Amino acid sequence: MAAIPLSRTCPIRIISVHFLGAAGELLRVLFLDREGHITAQPHYVPRGEALILAANQQRVLGAQGRVQVL
Repeated sequence: MAAIPLSRTCPIRIISVHFLGAAGELLRVLFLDREGHITAQPHYVPRGEALILAANQQRVLGAQGRVQVL
């Protein structure tokens, strides 16, 4: 039986927000909750919502951060 990648089957995601310094170095990693608030604790978000929240947060942060859906 072939293994199915977890990333394609898992309907729930965590959104991480990586804040970057002026030279691009990682300063801090935080998370987004379902309302789009930045928190210290990871929150599980449905995949569709996670992709939308991550895209919106990336627009807000611009070059100051990197948003990833895990």
